[in-house]
Amino acid sequence: MTQISAATEFLIRFSNGGRETRVDTYPEAIALLRADGCAEIGHSGDLESGGDRTLAWLTEADSVDDDGARAYASISAVRS
Repeated sequence: MTQISAATEFLIRFSNGGRETRVDTYPEAIALLRADGCAEIGHSGDLESGGDRTLAWLTEADSVDDDGARAYASISAVRS
């Protein structure tokens, strides 16, 4: 079972530490981050491939060889 199918909600944590948002579905989380201007969402080892989180970056350049330090936000699967 993937993290996505086991989740009941998804928590988006923004890297500036000032905001967290819960949404009902993974596509809703992706859409919110796209609306915020994220150009690159996902990576090897993200939620869709069984990992514990999905990272999002504002630019593709920020995502290259990044372990999350330059990420704009992360999505985690949570159980409510």
